[in-house]
Amino acid sequence: MNVNPTFSYQATKERIRFIDMARFIAMALVFYGHFIERIMYLKNPTAAAQYKFIYSFHMVLFFVLAGYVAKQSDLSFGFWKFLKQRTLSRLLPFVFFTAVFMLSAAIFPGDFFHLKLPSLQGYLDGLANTVFGIPLFCVPSWFLMIIFSVEMVHYWACRVLTSDRKIVAGLVLFYVAGYLFNGRFDIVNPLKGRVIGWNYLFIHEAIFMYAFYLLGVWMRRRAFLRKGPSPIILIPAAMVAFFIVFFTYRLNSGLFSFPPIDAVVILFSSHGHYIWFPLTAVTGCLMVLFVARTMPSWTPMVWMGQNTLILMCLNGIFYHYINPPMAQWVVDHLQGTPLTVLWVGCAMTAGSLTACMPMVYLLKRWLPQLVGRPTMAGPLLKNLI
Repeated sequence: MNVNPTFSYQATKERIRFIDMARFIAMALVFYGHFIERIMYLKNPTAAAQYKFIYSFHMVLFFVLAGYVAKQSDLSFGFWKFLKQRTLSRLLPFVFFTAVFMLSAAIFPGDFFHLKLPSLQGYLDGLANTVFGIPLFCVPSWFLMIIFSVEMVHYWACRVLTSDRKIVAGLVLFYVAGYLFNGRFDIVNPLKGRVIGWNYLFIHEAIFMYAFYLLGVWMRRRAFLRKGPSPIILIPAAMVAFFIVFFTYRLNSGLFSFPPIDAVVILFSSHGHYIWFPLTAVTGCLMVLFVARTMPSWTPMVWMGQNTLILMCLNGIFYHYINPPMAQWVVDHLQGTPLTVLWVGCAMTAGSLTACMPMVYLLKRWLPQLVGRPTMAGPLLKNLI
């Protein structure tokens, strides 16, 4: 099955370095957001405000970036070949990291929310959550499940969305349909006891997030930011975008599925207002893209941006083991001022990402097939594709 050539942008093997920089920034925001989330749980209002600001756009950014770098060549595969490729590059890493964290939970004490680990009942409950709800053994790995579903939606939708006009129409259609569907059925809602249920691979949320994936596809077709403009324009534009988000993210209220947090949480399909949510989300994405386009392409950051799948899962080490006690220490020993939360959060983010770098290198060197690169051969396993 071939893709209509009018749909695609010209294929290229060249990496887009400013997109890798944007991925790095997005990943840094994940590490930062997950740390201040733990401070927020300890009743710190400053952390809560920063959490709501970051979460208003940072996960949406991953879908926009994924759409921007979507490969036309993959869409020309037959369905079963495409399914195999996406299963091995998305779901196999999810299974691998889930197994690693299940093993680590038997050795090291961590915070796995209501799971009683290590115990047989705890593992059974965790597996049920992982398959039908939220992957509690490694919560950050949920993104691999939803991006798999989004890419499966794209495989079929791209055969209809063959022009810029149709892509924009499809973007609006999927946004409206996804928003209404999630608002009506409220599939994942911890307060109502709906965590385990019909949440297979986050399909319900993938319908909604596909709208933002399409935004990234449209940007790539239009060569958005590929050849300019200059930093003289982009830096002020990034500042304007920042202030738009800063002065509007608190206005997003209403349809949240997790009111205690009262913030955008894509994991829970918690979006808020149907206008304020996309305004802050898209503006925040533009802010990061403008910043990434003006920043020097520092090799360590670009390299981490190229390995966000692995970093997303490795963040589970800090999410479950390190962030909770560190957040408690911060609350017990430091003042909870905005500046304190900011510098501690930045220090934790920098230290966590730096600690992950050798682990990323080792995983890519020894087990590339299990961490999203099934076409690579390693010293322990042959390539899977």
